[in-house]
Amino acid sequence: MHLSRPFQLYGAGITDTEDLQPMKETLTRNETFESRNLYIKASGSVKRGNFQSGKCYLEDAVKIAPENPFYLSLLGLCMAKKGFLSRGKALCSKAVSLAPDICECYVNLGRVLLEEDRREEARTVFLKAYRIDRRNVEVALELSRMGIRRSPVLPFLPRGNKLNILLGRLRHSFRNWIKRT
Repeated sequence: MHLSRPFQLYGAGITDTEDLQPMKETLTRNETFESRNLYIKASGSVKRGNFQSGKCYLEDAVKIAPENPFYLSLLGLCMAKKGFLSRGKALCSKAVSLAPDICECYVNLGRVLLEEDRREEARTVFLKAYRIDRRNVEVALELSRMGIRRSPVLPFLPRGNKLNILLGRLRHSFRNWIKRT
């Protein structure tokens, strides 16, 4: 692509070559303007909840830049949301191994783990992401959605013990009853 003439990078609102300089500097190895454009479209689709079109854009972007952790991670999330949980988890895990210092990769891996109903692992992954970037809003939102777990009623028994579960439900019901009265 010739950079001397203006062009529209769809989804980013970039129409002039001066605007391209910061983006050009942030392009990673094996990444092109075309793959970045596809990624921008995909992330917009994912934010709107359209995981199918996001998946299509990201599959094309991954063909161009197969080792980009951002693309792999978001593609893994799209795959998981479309029902391909093991493939989605594998893609997100690969993204985390490629870029262990990028918070967004951990966030998407945690979301995939939540899709698999693996809350404990997801919490661990979100906490790793939080340690990397304490100002990341998405990590804070995911952790707050998961809620704060109270300690078990009987701490000497495992959390999954039937007696602990029963007593925990009773404690919860009792606290709700107290709040209502």
